[in-house]
This record gives sequence, structure tokens and C-alpha cells, in this order.
Amino acid sequence: MNQEKIGLNLSIFVTLFMSILGISFGIFIQSEAILLDGFFNVVSFIMALITLGVAWLQKQPENENFNFGYLSFIPLVNLIKGLLIFLLSLFALTSAVTAILQGGRNLNANIAVIYALIASGGCLITALIQKKIAEKTRSLMIEVDAKNWLVNGLVSLSVGIAFTVIIFIKNTPLFWFLPYADSTLVIIIVLITIPVPIKVIIQSLKQLLLASPSTNIKQNITHLFETAPKSFPLENYWLRITQIGNTIFVSIYWLLPGEYNLKGIEELDNIREEISQVICQQYPDLMIDIVFTKSSKWAEDIILREK
Repeated sequence: MNQEKIGLNLSIFVTLFMSILGISFGIFIQSEAILLDGFFNVVSFIMALITLGVAWLQKQPENENFNFGYLSFIPLVNLIKGLLIFLLSLFALTSAVTAILQGGRNLNANIAVIYALIASGGCLITALIQKKIAEKTRSLMIEVDAKNWLVNGLVSLSVGIAFTVIIFIKNTPLFWFLPYADSTLVIIIVLITIPVPIKVIIQSLKQLLLASPSTNIKQNITHLFETAPKSFPLENYWLRITQIGNTIFVSIYWLLPGEYNLKGIEELDNIREEISQVICQQYPDLMIDIVFTKSSKWAEDIILREK
């Protein structure tokens, strides 16, 4: 079993456990904050099952319907997951505000702290394991999963800290705040964590729309290309880069000097091979096309299309 599949299976089992744990505790002590945590994990569990199928699908060869394989399914799954968590967050925010306006609700803070300790420990340990797997496999799915586990862990940890504070204010002049504590905590959690699904949504949409990858990737690939062997005949060049899942697509339009005398196609193949090797050292999941031309007019057409 490869590392990526191990990470996905781990996520499925831990998510199922956390879902049952969160919903059970949430219903038992009537805590919206804990119920929110449980439903976050339900969404993650469903998406983890789908992701496992996509991980298998993306390794299948291309066919007549999918000439470039199934790479686009990865950002599609991440987009759906981000949207579900975003919508769940908005629902929880609306529910919490409504509860405050209706006078709040009481809960057992002692049991909530026990839940938070178990949940935060499990989530943060899983996030650490997934992060290490993502670094080894360069898997975007595992990387996104690690971020989600980190968010879940921080949410659970903040729940534990907040309910610990609630325990200590029971016998103080601030006791009036107790019915509002749970709903207030939900609002704070949503406002802190909602940038994460928004970032996942934006990143996934950019990949589905074939937008350029991050500035760091673009600059790094450009630097690798420009520092490649200088003996190649080159008058000008244009790079087009996009990323789908883990795979980076690079198109290089290479303008050869007008006075250059081509000895044979093999010479261009050698240039393509050396350039590919330089970039592949840092980006192994690379698909690269190099188009050679001596036509300045054709190159100028490329510039006009880019403007």
C-alpha cells in the first residue's frame, strides 16, 4: 500500500471516530460548538471516501473521453469539500446568533472539556502524520487533508480552553454569561476558521479554470529554465504554466535565432531533454511541451494573445 493511500485510509477511520464522538457528546450536553465539530467531521468523512476513489481514478490511463486523464477530479473534490465546510460554517454562525438572541442555553462544561481533550489530541496527531505523508508523496489531497485536520484540532482545542474558562466563572459575577458561552464560542470559531475553506475554494477554482499556479512556483520554474545550460540557441521565450492537482503543465515557446542552422530534429530533442531534467529535479510531476520556432511573427502573435 502506497503512502498516499495509507494517509487517506487513516483520515477515513479517524474522521469516522471523531464524527461519532462529536455528535454523541454534542447531543448529550446540548452544545452547538461540539455539534459543529462533529458535523465538520461528518463532511470530512464523506469527502475522504470520495477522495479515496479519486486517488485510484487519477492513476488510470487517459481515454477517448478524458484525453488528459482524471487529474481535474482532484481540485473538483477539494472544491466540493471547501464549499461544504464553508456552508456548514455559515449555518452554524446563523444558528449561534439566533440562540444568543433567544436567551442562550445551558450546558455541562466539565464533560465538554473531556471531549475537547480527546478530540484536539486526535486531530492534531493526525494532522502531523498527514503533513509528513504529504511532504513525502507531494500529494495535494493529503496536503489539504492535513490542513483540515489542523483546523479541526485547533477548533477542538479552543473549545476545551473556552469551556475550562466557563468552569471557573460559574461562581463569579460573570455567571450571567454562561447561557451565551456556547453560542459565542461557535461564532468565534467560525470567524477564525472560515478563511481556510475560502482559501481551498479559491485554489481549487483556479486549478479547474487552468489559472496560473502560485507566484512562487512560477518564479521558481522560470528561474530553473533561465539557469539551464547557456549553450542553447535562444533569442526569446515565453512560458505558460498551470497546475492541476499535483501535476504542473509547462508550455515553452522557444524562438530560435534567425541565423541558426538546425542540424537535425535530434538536436531539438536533446535541448528538450536537458530542460525537462532540470525542472523535473524539483517538480517530478511535470508535463512539459516545448515549441520551437524561428518565426518572429508567430512569436509576436503569442505576445498579443497574452496581452
